[in-house]
Amino acid sequence: MGLFSNKETDYFGLFEQSIAYSCQAAQALRKAFVDGLIDTHEIKNLKDIEHEADNHVHRCFKLIEEAFITPIDRSDIMEIVKQIENITDNIDSIANHTYMMCVKEVNEPCRYMMDLVVQACIKLQEVMKLLKSYKKNLKAIDELIIEVNHIEEEGDKTYLNAMRALFEHETDAKKIIIYKLLYEKLETALDTCEDVADLIQKIIIAST
Repeated sequence: MGLFSNKETDYFGLFEQSIAYSCQAAQALRKAFVDGLIDTHEIKNLKDIEHEADNHVHRCFKLIEEAFITPIDRSDIMEIVKQIENITDNIDSIANHTYMMCVKEVNEPCRYMMDLVVQACIKLQEVMKLLKSYKKNLKAIDELIIEVNHIEEEGDKTYLNAMRALFEHETDAKKIIIYKLLYEKLETALDTCEDVADLIQKIIIAST
């Protein structure tokens, strides 16, 4: 039996849909940030995506709850869905705080870190597409997981340098508060992407 094969429920398809929402949310926020001036229309679009993703999670949990047999441990399936949901929720949180703090524009480090979040989500989307035939795709999946880890490391470096520059050069207290929070939330979003990659790797190792 394949890792995610099941006659009743296409679990790997559920994972693909989950990460698709994360990708859509990340791309919407990147579009809102793209030229440095905040596009509130894209912020609102992101909220719709997050709502659809939340409904999807509830459907996933219901399917897991009602399943007679699952191809892998129920807790592992739920953990994958929950961890992917964390990515979407963290992206939504960045958008919410951008709106609440009346941010009108964002700097280059914010835009770069947001681009890294998009890259990480796209790599995870590729991982999810390979999971159905994971035994044939072990090398490709491992390479993608390594790429996600490298993206997260680049995010850590950008975060460190951006925070240093913020406290070294910025004198406007309001900007310090805003950018400190945005940097932290962007780094958290990248961390959750790495968490999903690490979780998939752990499950595959346990299943082979």
